[in-house]
Amino acid sequence: MPNQTAKPIDLASVDHVLKTTRSVRQRLDLERAVPDSLINEALEIALQAPTGANTQTWRFMVVTDASLRAKIADYYRQGAERYVEGKTALTRTGVNMMRDYSAEDLRQQQKAALMKSGGFLMENLQRVPVFIIPCLESRFEQDDVFTQASMYGSILPATWSLMLALRARRVASAWTTLHLLYEREVGDLLGIPRDYTQAALLPVAWLKGGDLNPAQRLPASTLTFWNQWGTTRA
Repeated sequence: MPNQTAKPIDLASVDHVLKTTRSVRQRLDLERAVPDSLINEALEIALQAPTGANTQTWRFMVVTDASLRAKIADYYRQGAERYVEGKTALTRTGVNMMRDYSAEDLRQQQKAALMKSGGFLMENLQRVPVFIIPCLESRFEQDDVFTQASMYGSILPATWSLMLALRARRVASAWTTLHLLYEREVGDLLGIPRDYTQAALLPVAWLKGGDLNPAQRLPASTLTFWNQWGTTRA
């Protein structure tokens, strides 16, 4: 029977976590260990996320061994070099931090800070105490959009829930994908079966310094269309 008693929700706290869960790079505490028990607790929460057809074919690879982290960080740096040099498909899509915007655009104003933090993580990734690589059973990169969306929809919500659960415990993380340019090499290093797809790499560490603030974003009213593409509402 479903629980008929609705528990009150502290919207202020929930909204704060949602609005301040950032991809943290420069404020990761590189010296302080993160307890296994905390990682397990956050993962249990993450597994409440949606999963296609309730298959639950997700797996989470937690890497704490220093030598393995160093090798993965090397692949990450190689991927970063390819990305910066424009040698990935993201150059074609425009999802690229090297992309230029108008001087008035806040994304152009934030670009220098993004590149600085990205460079810091690239140089120090091996020092981050915990890596988590979410994986999903099956390969589907050659399939149609419906299949790809269905499959990624079975792992990405749980990955984001994991970041939220960590943030609520004052543990920071960052959503990264550069190592996926060497997915097979990293998978072989960690013994990940080749019929599993890696979805991201989360460097995980305690948050240093004060609290995090909401990011500056383009207003939703300019990005949201109603009923027909291009039709906005104030």
